[in-house]
Amino acid sequence: MVRYFAEQYLGDGTLARMLGCGRVAQKSFTGGRTTAIMTPFGKIILPQLQVTMDGKRRVNITRPLLGVEKWKRIPSITIRYFGLMGALAPLRVVNKFLELFAGFRVSLMAIVRSIRSSAKSIKLGVDPDETNIFEADGTGIPVHNSGKRGKELKILAQRKANSGIRIAGMAIGGYKQGWEDIFAPLKKALAKFKEIFLVTDGDTSPLDGLSGIKVILQRCLFHIGHELKYTLWEDNVKRGSELWNTLMARILDTTSLRRIRENPEVCDKVIAVKKVQLTKIIQLCERKDLKHSSAFLSNAKDDIFTGIENRIGGGTTSLLERVMRTINQRINVAQWSAVSALAVATIRGAYYYNGYQV
Repeated sequence: MVRYFAEQYLGDGTLARMLGCGRVAQKSFTGGRTTAIMTPFGKIILPQLQVTMDGKRRVNITRPLLGVEKWKRIPSITIRYFGLMGALAPLRVVNKFLELFAGFRVSLMAIVRSIRSSAKSIKLGVDPDETNIFEADGTGIPVHNSGKRGKELKILAQRKANSGIRIAGMAIGGYKQGWEDIFAPLKKALAKFKEIFLVTDGDTSPLDGLSGIKVILQRCLFHIGHELKYTLWEDNVKRGSELWNTLMARILDTTSLRRIRENPEVCDKVIAVKKVQLTKIIQLCERKDLKHSSAFLSNAKDDIFTGIENRIGGGTTSLLERVMRTINQRINVAQWSAVSALAVATIRGAYYYNGYQV
């Protein structure tokens, strides 16, 4: 089959253009040399076809005909296959599927190297044709020599104009630090927007990487109630107690907002009522000497209703929780270095949310 295409391309001039020369003369190959190429379906042995280029030197054409790089035992297309499979399933599961359906196995490190190599070819970034609404969040991940979840995977997502999100950037580092690694290469693209609307889980550290860009900050309403559970624990309020139930009921009622699509006066009235409710919750926390809870709600109150106040669409709840679960489904299986963990997260994020295919 390779010889058939070589003859066809030689006859119509395609081979000369492929090799970047003026003239190709066919030459009989002697010596029985072959080349081995690892495909997603196993290793194949092909004849090492040769031609004479410009009447001077002989060149091998089997790999150029197949779009395979010189000297590489595993070509890039196979690496991308292995990388995607390794990011979607445990390494031993990938090997088992290869054995069942293709009849061969590869080393686990070959799959890991494929994951790292594939991730390098994926370019995340800001799409200027999508919205100026972004979400930033982080999740603890298990990385070698960092404790149970000693490192934080940080994700920046951009909401699409129709629906859903796309991944704009990822980085791994310490908790509440390192957002500059994500925003530094994106600043030029972000600056094209007049302003950006950023939904966060309550952590304002992403703003450290956005100096010089106008940002409207919105606290994720889901995280307000979620984080209050933690601060109540810090304040030694027993879960399920009368005080715990009262505070949780009030905060969930306050943060249960849908985008107001009626006239601005109705919108403003809703915000005013909700702000009064929030103030009363903070006062109750202060009377009960719940220092952590009152401090948390006091710090959050200025950014809870900014989405509605600025008439920004897309809601006020982050969509990144689902992204975190999708990524952790793979990272939670096996142990990773920081480089490999970021590579797996990049491939999974690009595959599920950015349309990445091999």
